[in-house]
Amino acid sequence: MKSFALIALLLATSLSAAPVKFEAADLYKISQVSDVAVAPSGLQLLFTRNFADIATDTRQTEIWLGRITGKTLERQLLLPASAKASMPVWSPDGKRIAYVAPYLGKAQIFVMDVASGATKPVTSGKLGGDGLVWSPGGDRIAFIGRVESAPRKISGMVERPEGASWAPAPKIIDSFSYRADGAGYATPGADQIFVVAASGDSAPVQLTKGDDDQVNGGLQWSKDASRIIFSANLRPDRDLRPREADLFSISASGGGTAQALTSADGSEADPKLSPDGKWIAYTGGVETPKFYDQPSLWVMPAGGGAARNIAAGLDRPIIAAEWAPDSRSLYAFYNDAGATWIARIPLAGAAARVAGKPAPGQPWAVAGPVGGTRLYLPSSGGAWSVGGTTLAYTSLYTDRPAGLVVEHDGKTLASVDFNADWRAGKAIGKLEEIRYISGPPGPDGKPLQIEGWVQYPADFDPAKKYPLALDIHGGPNTDYGPMFSVTHQLYAAAGYIVLFTNPRGSIGYGEAFANGIDKTYPGLDHDDLMAGVDAMLKRPYVDANNLFIGGGSGGGVLTTNAIALTNRFRAAAALRPVTDWTVQALVSDIPSLTFKYWVPGTPWDNHEDFWKRSTLSKVGSVKTPTILIDGEADYRTPIAQSEAYYQALKIKGVPTEMVCLPEAGHGMGRPSQWLQSILTVVDWYEKFRAK
Repeated sequence: MKSFALIALLLATSLSAAPVKFEAADLYKISQVSDVAVAPSGLQLLFTRNFADIATDTRQTEIWLGRITGKTLERQLLLPASAKASMPVWSPDGKRIAYVAPYLGKAQIFVMDVASGATKPVTSGKLGGDGLVWSPGGDRIAFIGRVESAPRKISGMVERPEGASWAPAPKIIDSFSYRADGAGYATPGADQIFVVAASGDSAPVQLTKGDDDQVNGGLQWSKDASRIIFSANLRPDRDLRPREADLFSISASGGGTAQALTSADGSEADPKLSPDGKWIAYTGGVETPKFYDQPSLWVMPAGGGAARNIAAGLDRPIIAAEWAPDSRSLYAFYNDAGATWIARIPLAGAAARVAGKPAPGQPWAVAGPVGGTRLYLPSSGGAWSVGGTTLAYTSLYTDRPAGLVVEHDGKTLASVDFNADWRAGKAIGKLEEIRYISGPPGPDGKPLQIEGWVQYPADFDPAKKYPLALDIHGGPNTDYGPMFSVTHQLYAAAGYIVLFTNPRGSIGYGEAFANGIDKTYPGLDHDDLMAGVDAMLKRPYVDANNLFIGGGSGGGVLTTNAIALTNRFRAAAALRPVTDWTVQALVSDIPSLTFKYWVPGTPWDNHEDFWKRSTLSKVGSVKTPTILIDGEADYRTPIAQSEAYYQALKIKGVPTEMVCLPEAGHGMGRPSQWLQSILTVVDWYEKFRAK
């Protein structure tokens, strides 16, 4: 009897420990590394761990310290989530860090001695701080602060009595850019550059002046610490030139005026001064009227002069760059085929292979692929940093959120994975790459190959039939890649095979491919998506009677476009879509980008084209049951876009629902709202799924 009891106990224990499918509650059990900063010596690094807290339904961030000792990485929690600190930056000697955290009701700058942990605020009051950069000597910190102006008063208005309960004051708006998604309505005032003593013994010194924002970011100190180099759009018609940015320098002691270092039409952003002080590298490109302006890597003399594009042969977007210690090359972070990679590009420019350890098919790469950190959806991106002979970057996993890879002296030293224990108890389906041919041909006249990925259910059986859910990325100049995402895992857990691809307009396949939708969006990208569905239908386990389509933002555009052109889908989900460009061009937080590059002209002088591109103009042919989901505080694709489409479908008698997320912006709000936006789609698909 005892042996039978023991067997039963062991069997019960085994069954209880069996891996289980991904479920909504897992969002509050997983975490990811989202940022990293290597110290100048390369022997220490800081990295963040962020996670969703179920008690407060908020995203929380911890900051960890790593120390390289021999062939190991020692790590410790440096700043807990309760500190509410943003990613810190190292002092030049690697002994201190500066970071931003709440203090006296405002985000303030703190400096910590890493060895002792002693911390003190170096700013206070109403100024706040962002974009921190240490001076070469480590005695000062440059930062961006918003100088608020007094709200306008309405002449003759009665003063509110002390203690009275009145309605909120009106927002009196007179600027072109008056609100931004995620940030809300702008506080009256302007962003300015400041310098403060790292000791905190004196008040910050304001360097720039003006009623408009004076800086885009990317502050850099000159080699002798006498000046600050920065990027800004100070053109008189700046509101109508959303891609414009020039480089300037200004005295770091205050009292001077900014001197222009560049003046070419186009974008010169994120300046980086070489260690020897002779060169400035920046990302950007020459102004173009095309839909997509692919950024590259440029180098110019530090004192001003002609710039050279040293990555012209790469034909991939350069996201960011950092100088190598020798001042003869740069590390560049770039998109390629659904992922991001790190290259080392010589100052002279690279016409051939870059030295290092190239990955297969990535002749420029010295490290990668880098894992994206969006988590909600599988977009490329991620974080990386270099210092000394250490290179660190977020790791790419298909079955769990990003961790961290640390390379030292050209070899992988450590891998940080906060989700290993969680993953051991989960059943995650296979992620497969797919490539297929779409027509019409590409810009070179050759057959166009589209890349995508297929997420399978954990219990996938090729002898069975499965519904197919096509998910479309937004942007449209962004991408999807082979990464773990909460959305696709929940779809797969519900029994769906998920197809996600990079149609024309996606980045990472060359500038011509990204501009395959120039002045025709939505256009041939629809053909690319449908060719992917056709390719999947050749597989015996895909149920042709159970096809579904959905996407967010630009994916919402392509979803509402597709259901006007085909009735092959049983149901659709359009999240935060644009359905009427005539309105979108005037009410989003990026209006000039729309009518200057996406749809030429203005809605009143080119109404026919604006309306033709609007999927609301095609709603008369829609028969597909459609759910619309949007945040009530979405200023990128305002919720009226969804409301108009919803009412049109109601009038037509097409089955439809609309889900409004209170206080949520374009990013879909808080963790629970992420889940609601995914699970309502699954419920909607299930409602129309043929059994």
